[in-house]
Amino acid sequence: MPWSSPTSATSAPGPPTLTTGLRGACEVVVEVRTLDEPRHSGAFGGAAPDALLVLLKALGTLHDVHGDVAVEGLRREGWSGTTYTEEEFRSLAGVCEGVPLIGSGSLGERLWSGPAITVIGLDAPSVEHAASAVVPYARAKLNLRFHPRQDPKEAQARLVEHLRSLKPFGVPLTVTPGDTGPGYEAATGGPAYRAALTALKEAWGTDASYVATGGSIPLVNGLAEAVPEAEVLLFGAQDGMCNLHAPNERVLLSELRNTVVALCAFVREYAAGFQIEGGAA
Repeated sequence: MPWSSPTSATSAPGPPTLTTGLRGACEVVVEVRTLDEPRHSGAFGGAAPDALLVLLKALGTLHDVHGDVAVEGLRREGWSGTTYTEEEFRSLAGVCEGVPLIGSGSLGERLWSGPAITVIGLDAPSVEHAASAVVPYARAKLNLRFHPRQDPKEAQARLVEHLRSLKPFGVPLTVTPGDTGPGYEAATGGPAYRAALTALKEAWGTDASYVATGGSIPLVNGLAEAVPEAEVLLFGAQDGMCNLHAPNERVLLSELRNTVVALCAFVREYAAGFQIEGGAA
């Protein structure tokens, strides 16, 4: 069965949402050492192995011609819920005019129920300080996001195995696994979710949506592991246009007010439900 969120995503302030799915995350560092030190590209280029070329060739195998992740064993499923429109996503991501989105399938599949590999760091000579020399050493740090139901160690191992199996131009790679964090998928049929849906509608005046996100929140996994039967609700005073984690992040006063109202209404509704069910909630 495709993993899905039952209602649509929201990018603008106004409609309330509960985040019910988080992709997992891990990091991997890949390094290449080919020469003891830089060598003049005129005298040695063409036969001396360029570490940066080796690394780029390896990184190029991580995606297919469409931009989909090409590493075997990383879980990807169809997305049966609704999600952002392409116009909404392009605006939220700040995609430059004329630049296409990468990957195939729905945006929900690419963002939430499928893997993503991003090169988040690269050690190589800068253009500003470039010299006419064959590069002896290069290194990249990769960030992998994976399906909420995939084991984090398994997902990381698949990426590590893929890279270690490569020998671009016959040159081996040094691959070092880093931190991992599991994804999360919430159960939404309990009394806390019923109370939350009522509270959010009271605060915002409209029904709440269930959405997923490509982000990872380690605390959520810790809570779920410590108390497996607990319900975890994720919502807050932010929207898709708040520039989360950016230098100019902002919170609208209207969203902050509605969040406070919703929290108070939730406590009331949850307590009422608990009494009705005789303390069994």
